[in-house]
Amino acid sequence: MSSWEETLRELRGEFVRGSLLRVERMRSLLRLLSASPKDEATCHELMLQFHGLAGSGATYGFPEVTRLGLAGERLLGGRDTEEQADTATLASAGTLIEDLGHALDSGGRVAEGAGAAPAEPAPPLRWQVLVVEDDDVTRAMLQQRLEQEGYEVRSAATRALAEAAIRERVPDALVCDVMLPDGNGYELVAALRLLPQGDDIPVLMASVRADFLDKVEALTSGADGYYEKPVDWDELLRRLQHLLERRRLEPARILCVEDFDEHAAYLRAVLGSVGYEVEVLADPRGFEATLLAFRPDLVLMDILLPGLSGYELTRFLRQYSRFAALPVLFMTTDAQPDARIRGLQAGGDDHLVKPVSPALLLTAVACHLERARLVKSLTERDGLTRLLTHSAFLGRAREVWERARRRPQLRPTLVMMDLDMFKTVNDRFGHATGDVVLAAFAALLRRRLRQSDVLGRYGGEEFAVLLEGLEEPDVTRLANRLREEFGATEHQAPDSAHFKVTVSAGVSPLYEAMSFEVWTKSADDALYAAKQAGRDCVVTTPFRASKES
Repeated sequence: MSSWEETLRELRGEFVRGSLLRVERMRSLLRLLSASPKDEATCHELMLQFHGLAGSGATYGFPEVTRLGLAGERLLGGRDTEEQADTATLASAGTLIEDLGHALDSGGRVAEGAGAAPAEPAPPLRWQVLVVEDDDVTRAMLQQRLEQEGYEVRSAATRALAEAAIRERVPDALVCDVMLPDGNGYELVAALRLLPQGDDIPVLMASVRADFLDKVEALTSGADGYYEKPVDWDELLRRLQHLLERRRLEPARILCVEDFDEHAAYLRAVLGSVGYEVEVLADPRGFEATLLAFRPDLVLMDILLPGLSGYELTRFLRQYSRFAALPVLFMTTDAQPDARIRGLQAGGDDHLVKPVSPALLLTAVACHLERARLVKSLTERDGLTRLLTHSAFLGRAREVWERARRRPQLRPTLVMMDLDMFKTVNDRFGHATGDVVLAAFAALLRRRLRQSDVLGRYGGEEFAVLLEGLEEPDVTRLANRLREEFGATEHQAPDSAHFKVTVSAGVSPLYEAMSFEVWTKSADDALYAAKQAGRDCVVTTPFRASKES
């Protein structure tokens, strides 16, 4: 794919041709307005034409076009709606239109900027974590915890050994103590960040130092988190999971509400250059339908739109609880404080003044996406097992179902799993012990299943797994292996007694005629059948397409 600089050079010629046609349209509008000075609709359309050129002129190397466009927008936009366009106003508008034509004819230069970000390699089957810790007990304990979670782990006791391990293979994540026998962890992290794609590697640091300045220094060196010893390892693992998962998320979906074609092309070029999926909406009347169908991760919102304003659309969006945390970034030619205030009051998260440089646009989008994804991760994950919650899992399952409707060959399979007689564990040994068992089963799922598989805590002791790319016999064998391994695992109660817990499972492949509700009910029915069959077994649904009513 071409870098966005190359793409912008190609788009520049299209911008000039389109803008010259727009100038001709503006001349026609001015003639209509001269004949009918009270024609508010014509005046408003002419103002929008100025607005469009103001937003994109400098983007394509025409700062004079942006200046003239802003002048025209303010000239016509500042009038009272009942006020007649006087001769002086029309004359000034005419002069600006002609100056715009000359500015476009005279040419300009394309704005400078950085190149496209390199493509990220596909993630490995198992994330590899490098643990750098000089305390043997802590290092062994952390390595065991990480391996239980399904990570591949390497460890080092010194900075020199850690540097050698990194030279041998750059890890997917680093967990590092600050104080090491031959140096400090800050220098190791700083060196890691200098490597190709080193900025993308999650780094978490731990130390007995509790001083605020030590924490700041850790973050300044490039760490993503700082944990004071004794460390809350569950919290550290939650943070590590989020940082790693963001690297294998599907490209973010960006909805651009923009009616000016040239600026929309600019947004597509810049955002598309780093892999974002971009949808442009020119007609605000289609906002609701596009919002629900496209399900954006972030919205870039123009303010001046035909018929409705970006403020009105954002207020409408905030009525949906599912979009309450969706980042909305306003893009406008208005740099005045009042515009920023109105944007915040409408529910916006940021205010970018056109023309927006590629570097600023990409940075703003990336930062708001990261924060939104972290919040989403915290709200969608069960606190005990760190698997998806019931509602989050169903949402992900529905997305898979919808994708399978378009591509039936995917044939995903839903597996419901339940810990047998789990109430007796809580009654006999206490809920704290029961929680340990639930966490152990969740860890087994993460350890034995692929990173691409969707895992959820469906209920109290009920779990759900969504797999793609496997045939029904393979899924059944996999479910049986999980059942057998967990059933053979010994758990220890507070009184040192040992006990085991068995698992029942129901398997439901998605057949072509299945609705989403029938698919999930089929998996529930298969699990119920496994319970009725005596528990500690796997049952595959007998459903066939012809049986669906």
